[in-house]
Amino acid sequence: MVSVFLMAYGVATAVGTFGGGRFADANAARTLIVGTSGVAVSLAALDLLGGIAFLAALALFAAGLFGMGMAPSLQYRVVELAGPGGQLAQSLPASAANLGIAFGSVAGGLAIGSSTASAAAVTGLIIAVISIGAALATNFLKPPVAEAAPPAVEQTVGEAA
Repeated sequence: MVSVFLMAYGVATAVGTFGGGRFADANAARTLIVGTSGVAVSLAALDLLGGIAFLAALALFAAGLFGMGMAPSLQYRVVELAGPGGQLAQSLPASAANLGIAFGSVAGGLAIGSSTASAAAVTGLIIAVISIGAALATNFLKPPVAEAAPPAVEQTVGEAA
C-alpha cells in the first residue's frame, strides 16, 4: 500500500504544480490562502481517516495537490512583491521550502518519537493552521510602485557645446 500512497502523492504534485500555475496567474495571494487551507484540511482528514487505506490515499492526494499547487503562486508572489529586486528574490522560495522541509522533518520526528505516527499529521496540521494566518497577512501586501524615469532631455546640435 505504501507504493499506492506514494503514487497518489506523486501524481497529485504534478497536477498541483500545473494547476497552481494557472491559479497563480489569476490571483497568487488567494491561491496561497486556498492552498494552505487545503493542506490543513487534508492533514486533518489524514489524521481522522488515516486508518482507512483508500481515504488515506485521497488525503495524501489532496495534500500533494494543494501543497504543490502553492509553489508557483509562492514564486510569483515573492517576485511580484520584491519589485526591482525580483531577480535576487527568485531564490528565496526554494530556500524557504528547504528550510520548511528541514523544520517539518524535525517537528514530525519529534512528534512521532514522543507519541504515535499519527502525531506527525497533527503536527503538520498545527503548522498549516499557523501558515494560513501568514498567507492571510501577506494578502494585504502590495507590490512597490515603480518609480517613473525622468523624462529624457533632447539636446539640439547648438546646445551640445
